[in-house]
Amino acid sequence: MVSRRQTLQSISACLVGAAAGCVGQSGPSADRIRWQASIRGPPVIDEGDLYVMERLTLHALSPADGSTRWTVEYDESEFEQRLCLDSNITVDDRRIYLPGCDGLRALDRSSGERTWVVDDPLRGAVAVADGRVYANAADLLAIDAETGAVDWRVSTGGERLTRPAATPNGVVFTNRVDGVVTAFGTDGEQRWQHRTDTETRGPTVADGTVYVATSTEPGRSGRLLALNLDDGTVRWERDTPSPKRGTRPVVGPDAVYLGCSGRDHGTLVALDRADGTERWSFTDQNSTVYEPAVTAETVYAGSNDDRLYAFSHDGEPRWQIETNTTVGSVVAGRDLVYASNNERLFAVERS
Repeated sequence: MVSRRQTLQSISACLVGAAAGCVGQSGPSADRIRWQASIRGPPVIDEGDLYVMERLTLHALSPADGSTRWTVEYDESEFEQRLCLDSNITVDDRRIYLPGCDGLRALDRSSGERTWVVDDPLRGAVAVADGRVYANAADLLAIDAETGAVDWRVSTGGERLTRPAATPNGVVFTNRVDGVVTAFGTDGEQRWQHRTDTETRGPTVADGTVYVATSTEPGRSGRLLALNLDDGTVRWERDTPSPKRGTRPVVGPDAVYLGCSGRDHGTLVALDRADGTERWSFTDQNSTVYEPAVTAETVYAGSNDDRLYAFSHDGEPRWQIETNTTVGSVVAGRDLVYASNNERLFAVERS
């Protein structure tokens, strides 16, 4: 096992800008790293395209070597408030959706050129399904993805709404503070509500089930709920460690995974999708395990203990890489897994 005190000796020599990639050199854990870029922000990968929103610059990168395809840069003077643009972008087959305090921008995936904008100030990331973009503004908005026209808006009665989860049949969102889970149909009609009565994270929808994590005692304990998408009834609920704020459940073929925080250590927990039985859990050497990425064979997760971990679906450790600073967002591509820490973006061999 790699000691936490060891660092990647090759990192400082291997940092690159977005214009070029870098092959990892030998050293502790470095044999898996294929390239690194001095870009910070959660990566998004889709059909061979890699995007990162870094504060005021949107990067489109080659997943193979990290080279730049194009960038779009914004000027801070354009915005009335600092840190206006949300780094949690969303993509569909034609556009990138960039939420901000002044509205939602839709950009062409091939060039970064703006195709439309909705002026309603947003309160977080958006969700896309079946030709619509669902966004939390002063109201919940259903936006035509092709034109940017607002098809409908409904009052949600709260400001601290999480990122919605969208399906071809509607949208689900939660109020983080009040713990209310709400589902709307494609026509904007409310279908159901479920109250958790505790601090609630963003939902994930898969195969007719809404998975919602709650923090009953932040830093100590939480619960994961599986709700019926049709009517909001509870299928099962299980105690978990406290889920990290901003983290959503991640659904794999047979299990649902949750990254959690703790006062002594962080935890990655895997629960059976059918009944919530715990399959396995992993504890790190610090305080947080972040939202994982799940493929058909492997579960990848970053941690506050400065490492990127890979596990089998049975929870067996496959490998770990130490990066010398907190590893947050992780996404998996066809051949590489991409992770963002506090200093850089790096690409790592999956197998």
